[in-house]
Amino acid sequence: MEGELGRLYQRWSETLTQALAHIEAYIDFSEDDNVEEEVLSQVDTTVRALEQEIGAHLQDGRRGELLRQGVHAVIAGPPNVGKSSLLNLL
Repeated sequence: MEGELGRLYQRWSETLTQALAHIEAYIDFSEDDNVEEEVLSQVDTTVRALEQEIGAHLQDGRRGELLRQGVHAVIAGPPNVGKSSLLNLL
């Protein structure tokens, strides 16, 4: 898919990371009035929209297959080149 799926997952990751940052900022700085009260509602709206998008993606039989079933891969090579180390890292 020419990296389309990877870009989609990267966007989801960035959305969740940003939502987490907003929540942490609210928790850490809400007393200082540096973070607005509406941050929590914005995060809630963003995460709910992302949840619906992921759900729709999983229902798409063609595109959600890798996410549901994972990727089948073979790690092959000569002895003692780090295949087990790579697998353990993954």
